[in-house]
Amino acid sequence: MKLIMSLQIQLLHPNAPQNVTGVKKSNGDIEISYDAPLGAVAYLTHYGDANTTDPHDAKYRGYSETTKFTLAAADIPAGATTGDKIPFYVQAYGVVAPGGTTNVEKAAALHDANIEGSAWSTPVVEVTI
Repeated sequence: MKLIMSLQIQLLHPNAPQNVTGVKKSNGDIEISYDAPLGAVAYLTHYGDANTTDPHDAKYRGYSETTKFTLAAADIPAGATTGDKIPFYVQAYGVVAPGGTTNVEKAAALHDANIEGSAWSTPVVEVTI
């Protein structure tokens, strides 16, 4: 009985993704990868403006249903220049986005739906531009 309850809780509230890494690709895109925790089916990747260090400043979001998120070069926050670092944090969810057609709309729908996700990944992954 306890095992089943524990598993159900895990599926509703997955642990934070682990082994989060990021790399800037040759085309300028930034690819974030992570290990999927048990029960996770969707992920929000939070990121901030260049060189911010406070997680509360991670005001942008991306959405994925895989263990990768790609931030297109065109979507890198304005003002970021060579040598700057962009902070990324990944949050896991046990449900997919309840609405939206684009990844930005899905990220907003999942975030705003008052659905509890995991803690944010740690440590902060900073990708140098």
